[in-house]
Amino acid sequence: MNIAPILAASLAVKIHLFATILALALGCIILLRAKGTFWHKRLGWAFALAMLTAALSSFFITSDGHFSLIHILSVVVLISLPYGLVQARRGRLRAHRATMLSLYGTGLVLTGIFTLIPGRLLGRVFFGW
Repeated sequence: MNIAPILAASLAVKIHLFATILALALGCIILLRAKGTFWHKRLGWAFALAMLTAALSSFFITSDGHFSLIHILSVVVLISLPYGLVQARRGRLRAHRATMLSLYGTGLVLTGIFTLIPGRLLGRVFFGW
C-alpha cells in the first residue's frame, strides 16, 4: 500500500475520500444495529451529512475541467438523499429503507469497487496500478 497518491491529491479529493470512507463505515454500523433507535437516527444523520459532503465535493473533482459520467451519480445522491430522509419523517419506512440501501449499495459499495481499477487513485494506492 502506498498513500503517496492520496497525499499528493487535491483538497477536494481528500475531502471526498474522507466523506465516502466515513459514510461507508457509518452505513455499515447502521445496517448492523437496530432500526428506529436513538443511535440509528443520530448515525443516520451523520451518514446523510457524509453522503452530502461526498456528493458536493465530487463537483470539484474534474478531468481537465470537465465532468464525467460518474457525476451523474452525485446528482442522483443529491436527489435521493433528501427523498429518503423525507420518507422516514413521513413514516414511510419501506421507501426510506429502499432508498438508503440503494444509496449505500450503489453510491458507496459499487462505485467504491470501480475506484480500484487501474489508473484510479485507490487502484494506485492499494495495487500500484
